[in-house]
Amino acid sequence: MKRGILFSFLCAMAVGTAAVALVVVSFIKPQSFRPWLLGQKKSLLTRAGGAAAIVETANSGVVTVIAMRALREEERTAGMSSDRNVQRGTGTGFIIDAEGFIVTNEHVIRDATLIRVKLADGRERRAEMRGADAATDLALLKIDAERLTPLDLGDSDAVRVGDSVIAIGNPVEYERTVTAGIVSAKGRKVYGKEPFEDFIQTDAAINRGNSGGPLLSASGEVIGVNTVIRVDASGISFAVPSNVVKRVVGQLRASGQVARGYLGLTPVNLTPEYREALQLGETRGVLVADVTESLPAARAGIEPYDIVTHFDGRAIRHTDDFFAFVANTPPQQRVEVTVLRGGQPLTLQATLDQRPLREEARAAETRPAAEKSQQNAAPSLGFSVRENTPAVWRELRLDRLPGRVEDRVTEGVIISDLDPLGPAGDSRLSVGYVIFEANRQPIRTLDDFARATSALAPGSVLVVRYTPLSQRSVNMTAIRVGEK
Repeated sequence: MKRGILFSFLCAMAVGTAAVALVVVSFIKPQSFRPWLLGQKKSLLTRAGGAAAIVETANSGVVTVIAMRALREEERTAGMSSDRNVQRGTGTGFIIDAEGFIVTNEHVIRDATLIRVKLADGRERRAEMRGADAATDLALLKIDAERLTPLDLGDSDAVRVGDSVIAIGNPVEYERTVTAGIVSAKGRKVYGKEPFEDFIQTDAAINRGNSGGPLLSASGEVIGVNTVIRVDASGISFAVPSNVVKRVVGQLRASGQVARGYLGLTPVNLTPEYREALQLGETRGVLVADVTESLPAARAGIEPYDIVTHFDGRAIRHTDDFFAFVANTPPQQRVEVTVLRGGQPLTLQATLDQRPLREEARAAETRPAAEKSQQNAAPSLGFSVRENTPAVWRELRLDRLPGRVEDRVTEGVIISDLDPLGPAGDSRLSVGYVIFEANRQPIRTLDDFARATSALAPGSVLVVRYTPLSQRSVNMTAIRVGEK
């Protein structure tokens, strides 16, 4: 009997001591205690109803966004809306704090004359647009209302491919429709127009009207904003990661716009051809194809053919890293850029400019379809060049290109034929592009190009710098020489 009492007393003491220790740790080191708490939260949600419990909690924070635009006279005449005066569109949004700030997609409210928000309890409020960012397709709205239920933004970097997710939205105006799936991939490119795109791919069913709605994790936190679907496929949808949302919303809330850093150089990924031609070995980084005069990169001393290996201490593996690091750094901030030049590392100082609006809106360069294989295309390179003259422009029908003739590039040699199945078929070159440098030798005439390429052996690599005839954007490509 006494032993039983003693054993019970010792067990109670052990449990009490453990409880006190946990309380002490939670106050002294809350950051170390947080992961355990989140794990318990997830476990409790699973046991207490799983997805149903998450949806029940999150639904009150999801809203319907109604965007209305007054039609112009010509649009009313054309019958663009059954209302004849107003074009109406709906999307989804979600509340992020008790003050009434709401996140949705920029394309949901684009060009809207009036924006209204319908809450889960049926209340409607007029919304004020506090800022929008077309580059990430995010917009921040503000309503005046009480008794709001904000949703928490989670850590999208911690999300793993294969994790379960839940989407809530208003597809084709079926309010608060819930779908579920998994994270299919991370870091996806969708539009291709922004080099720093970083979407979460999911197979949760997303349809028109879901835009701007939350993508929720298994713990009920928002880890993405549902943004775009592939209409030519099933089960392929994309969301803006919550960590991107945090950065963008912070700036929209403070100033109504997003300011991104800008260096003013054109990077390209290091392919095996570049590594061989430039003797780079296993160097990691991006190759500088061009540097724009008077911009931060030029002022810092960065030159074409430099290899950028680090940006402000962070290693660069490919162009996605470069664009993301630069764009997510505020303008006017001083940064360190480490480059390799002639095999020697250099650490340069640069003060970033603000990314120009034309860069925000400009689509990534798309390669025009190449002409059919021509008999006179050089078989070793897969393309032919001619003198860059107005007479050749007319002959190749390049005189019809947009832009002013006086703004065209007048030096270098122009690509007149290109074999899409030849060595240059997978490059970015196209008929009408102007080559002004080959294997680091300046090219002004056909003779210059002949001297630079005459000694190339099959299997060797030709590195060229080029520009479209009607533009001033400089790029670089590497071509492995074929058999003659």
